[in-house]
Amino acid sequence: MELRRVAPVLGLCALLAADAVLIAWAFRGAPVDDPGPAATAAPLSPSASPSSATPAATALKPAPVEQAITVVGPSVAWVTRAGSCKEPGTVWVTDDSGSTWTGQDAPGRVMRARPTSATAGFVTGGDTKCDLRLWSTGNAGRAWDKPKSAADAWSRVPDDAKGVHTPDAEVTRPCGSGRVLDLAALTAERAVVVCENGDVRATTDRGADWPMSFSLEGALAVAVVEGGTGVALQTVPSCQGVVAVPLVGGQPDGESRCIRGTAKPGTVAVSGVADSWWVVVGDRVHRAEQPAGPWERPEAPLDG
Repeated sequence: MELRRVAPVLGLCALLAADAVLIAWAFRGAPVDDPGPAATAAPLSPSASPSSATPAATALKPAPVEQAITVVGPSVAWVTRAGSCKEPGTVWVTDDSGSTWTGQDAPGRVMRARPTSATAGFVTGGDTKCDLRLWSTGNAGRAWDKPKSAADAWSRVPDDAKGVHTPDAEVTRPCGSGRVLDLAALTAERAVVVCENGDVRATTDRGADWPMSFSLEGALAVAVVEGGTGVALQTVPSCQGVVAVPLVGGQPDGESRCIRGTAKPGTVAVSGVADSWWVVVGDRVHRAEQPAGPWERPEAPLDG
């Protein structure tokens, strides 16, 4: 009788262990669908803990990322402002750790950027008809090649806030009926999304399935690198700006910090590589060597 009672429990434990391995695997590796080195969205902001932040009247409303940042290295990063399919936004580049920024017109409605240096990279986004396309540049956005197919690239969908385009040229909806706020691609098989209800979901099979990794109330954006080190951005009423939540092994772990700033919904994003993490809040960028901070803010604003 006792053996019959124990068997179902052992089976359940085995199932839970398998799920844990699957989710942890989603945070291993580095992006391979792009020509550049490993780099995914990461944070940058000034230091201040939530307890010391000036309370705001309301939290920043969660919205799909319309202004993203992508880090190439300690001194190089790109910021893209999506714009619309009819009126594209802007691409800014810095090669001096954010001391200065050079802005150029975007080639379309930018949904994702993959720079490989301060001058070369590509973006995916919508053309004038909002069809998903890919544009490359070799001079930091001063000129763009003719649009190409984005069939084998991860991207959010220009005219569908619930959709994610996979490297298999399919559109999946990882958040179900909810919107996708942010997408971080790790490899052709693995990617992570932030859903508008705070769920952070990861795929290991090119977007076929998106099991839950963790849930964070008020989650806005996420960035992870090999091994699951990273940052999730969160909005809370007690922080006038955003809260940077360190990730260890793909899970929230450690002291969160308030990054102060003024931002509209969708203008907050994070990216990072090994020892260089950046966060954009409105027209300001913040940098840290580790996901836990402290965060420093270069003087130059994007529009300056």
